[in-house]
Amino acid sequence: MIASKRRLAILESAAPIFNRRGYAGTSIADILAATELEKGGLYNHFASKELLAVASFEHSYAQVDAYFREALLRAESGLARLRAYIDAFERYCERPVVEGGCPVINACIETDDALPFLRERVSEAFVTIRGMVVRNLSRAIEKKQIAPETDVEGTADFIVSALQGSVVLTRGMRSRKHGRNAAAILRTWLNGLAIQ
Repeated sequence: MIASKRRLAILESAAPIFNRRGYAGTSIADILAATELEKGGLYNHFASKELLAVASFEHSYAQVDAYFREALLRAESGLARLRAYIDAFERYCERPVVEGGCPVINACIETDDALPFLRERVSEAFVTIRGMVVRNLSRAIEKKQIAPETDVEGTADFIVSALQGSVVLTRGMRSRKHGRNAAAILRTWLNGLAIQ
């Protein structure tokens, strides 16, 4: 029990550092300073920096996933849930639940051509995010909320790309208006897909 509490405490200190600075930009010295541990104490819980980075990403992503699950909990499947997702995403851009912003985007950018030990986790996160959008588009078709000929795969890619891209713009241009802009356009666009 004490070991698992210590492990969690390490992750709570290390995850924001990895999320803000990236894998390459985070040193073991940074982690030791944040956790107030000696190397041996850290390595008792995480055998390598790679394992700590993966666990830190999973810790951060679990918080983001919990935020979105809670936000979508009361929304009916189909279009209502997609609208709730867009609303939740806009709020997330305003106030990220993880220090340093979206861990999926942050890790994705860093792992594009490197860090295979982390790239797989990032890919799994995107599969989960996109899968939720695909399921709700399919459900919207079943409920006759949108046209049956809607390209579910392409539409899901567009929604996920627009929202995730708005996070990159928000961060790169240091203005939260880009998240608001993307959410507003996506709401209008989804209303256009809806069968009246």
